Amino acid sequence: MKFDNVLVPIDSSTLSEVAVDLAVHSAGVFATHLTFVYVSDVSKYNEFGSIDANMTALRMKTEGKLALESAGHLADQAEIPYDTQLIEGIPWQVISDMSKEKDMIIMGVTGQGGITAGRVGSTAQKVIENSFCPVLTIKSGSRKIEDILLPVSNEHMAAIDIAIETAKRIDGKVTVMAVKGKLGDPEDLVNKVAAKISEAGVKVDTKIATGNPVDAIVGASGMYDLVIMGTEGRKGLKKILNGSVAEHVMVNAACPVTIVRDIN
Repeated sequence: MKFDNVLVPIDSSTLSEVAVDLAVHSAGVFATHLTFVYVSDVSKYNEFGSIDANMTALRMKTEGKLALESAGHLADQAEIPYDTQLIEGIPWQVISDMSKEKDMIIMGVTGQGGITAGRVGSTAQKVIENSFCPVLTIKSGSRKIEDILLPVSNEHMAAIDIAIETAKRIDGKVTVMAVKGKLGDPEDLVNKVAAKISEAGVKVDTKIATGNPVDAIVGASGMYDLVIMGTEGRKGLKKILNGSVAEHVMVNAACPVTIVRDIN
């Protein structure tokens, strides 16, 4: 698993600035090269009628150039290699297509799409559903990533690999967590995953929680710098993001959340 090339979608929102800030300050850990992309959303060109379409397009492109210049300025100050792209299209489609050649996406889960009533905005949701690489979602500012929480309900190797690689790069620790439910005691699973991580030379701890999985993970997230969650395939991810565990954790966690989709 590698994190050499990271894609950072941006818009004019404050949360987008937070994602840029985290990407720049974690470069060298997550990436050797950043790509900042602003997608001028063609679906909004005619929101106010055909008379305003050209004006809307010009406004969005101007906004995009300014946002990209700002992101580039931060990367220049940090001496981080980067490129910028201003593209017309449907944001989630452009970002998902670009993810084929990237190792990770860092993006806000609000921005212009917004989070409404505890739901992830449509752009972020569709990117996560269709991305070909892990998506690290940001809700609040955080430059420090040392302690990682890895909630498990099965042996999701893609998520385990991401946790191992991230921990190695930051010399951090992974806590493997499972929530005890009706299906039995998850201690064997937790210990098995922890053993894999330990064998890779990474510091590891274990945690067994009880109660509602969302409440348990969100409650624990305040003690960690990053949550990494695995999801099973595109169909399974859509089901999970439909108001269930992963979505509620992304919206309510006290730290960034990386969603890892197993596309094999």
